[in-house]
Parts: sequence; C-alpha cells; structure tokens
Amino acid sequence: MTYRTLERRIQEVPEEYLNEIADYVEYILYKINHRKTEDSDKEVSAYFGSIKRPMNGLEIQKELRNDWN
Repeated sequence: MTYRTLERRIQEVPEEYLNEIADYVEYILYKINHRKTEDSDKEVSAYFGSIKRPMNGLEIQKELRNDWN
C-alpha cells in the first residue's frame, strides 16, 4: 500500500477515530525503534571476541558430553 492510498483511506475514516489511528501509528513507530535496539543487542562479538551469535549453554554441554562418549 502506498502513502497516497493510505492517505485516501485515512480521509474516509470519521474524524472521531483519528486519535486511534494516531495511537496505532505511534505504536508501530515504537515497535520499529524497539526492534532496532534488539537487533543491535544481538551482536555479542564486542564482548566475547569472535562469537557472532548468542550461544545456548545447554546445547554446548550436550555437544561436549557427546564428544566424550
């Protein structure tokens, strides 16, 4: 959906519902900004050297046990 189409659709909405639309737009913008911060938090190589993804400790232990058998 383009901005122009969205604008036309919003103009069809009765004026008493515009606050709800504005609240929803604010929520979407918040969600986008929150995702950006989550994506930046996933980069752990700055803290753990060459590790590029978070590791599950239980999976590592299972792999080590399998190597010992």
